[in-house]
Amino acid sequence: MNTYDAHLELLLAIARDNLGIETFELTGKPSADFRIVNVADIACALEAAYDAGLLVGHSVANGKTVANDEVYSTRKECGAAK
Repeated sequence: MNTYDAHLELLLAIARDNLGIETFELTGKPSADFRIVNVADIACALEAAYDAGLLVGHSVANGKTVANDEVYSTRKECGAAK
């Protein structure tokens, strides 16, 4: 898996957990491609992505590699309990 695919996998995990989005593939059907999402859930997803970026950036700066599951498993719960 290349770096781009690894980043997409991490973002999809965040989208799945916080926004209920199972895939980034477009179907061409508006009912499947568009979602109404709670603003608090968007904030949580953005926070998770930001935190993951900080952890990955810190690891790269220190010459370390980190797996997606290590990055995303360190996230804290955000907003209302799910």
